[in-house]
Amino acid sequence: MNSTIKNKAPRLLATGAIVGSLLTVPVTAAATPTQACVEDEGVTVVVDFTDLGGEVEIGCAPGEPENGREALEGAGFSPEDSMPGMVCTINNLPDPCPEEFEGDFWSYWSGEDDDWAMYDVGLDEATPEPGDVEGWRYSDGSEGPTITPTEALAEAGDGDGDEVTEGEDTDGDSATVDSEDDSSAALPTWAFVVVAVAIIGGVVALVVRRRQQ
Repeated sequence: MNSTIKNKAPRLLATGAIVGSLLTVPVTAAATPTQACVEDEGVTVVVDFTDLGGEVEIGCAPGEPENGREALEGAGFSPEDSMPGMVCTINNLPDPCPEEFEGDFWSYWSGEDDDWAMYDVGLDEATPEPGDVEGWRYSDGSEGPTITPTEALAEAGDGDGDEVTEGEDTDGDSATVDSEDDSSAALPTWAFVVVAVAIIGGVVALVVRRRQQ
């Protein structure tokens, strides 16, 4: 009987590894910019990459972000600071982060209907509220993002990736804003738990059966 159980040890170890891998599979995807918030479900964040050769991207930070940084990150963007409170790159742009100030920077804006007003505080001190629109643009700071807050909010809730909004950049060229559908959601946690329990139950039943033999 002991030899039988010892012979089953490799199988048990292999099964345990499988169970472990199932339980460690990420069950939620990282937030990515997709569209504006619907009504007051969170803070809409607009990041204008047009001066860096990119596009205008819109994301929703759900709930009540504690500050502007939490709103930016909650909307799916990744800021990095050159010094505390001073954003140097968003989503690794510009690349590399300038070592010296050359006139352009990530300016931080608050949306007011069809206009942008530059914040007079940093992102760690700002306190956006649900329903607000935040804006970021890498430029000389003379103008906000190339789409208005109203245009950004028009992207809310379409969810099919077909909605397109165009705005004018400083050179008069249009910048396209695409709302991408993130329909590939990960399996819920309970599904992995059910599979793991079923596997463990099968292993226990096998061991008990072998002992009884």
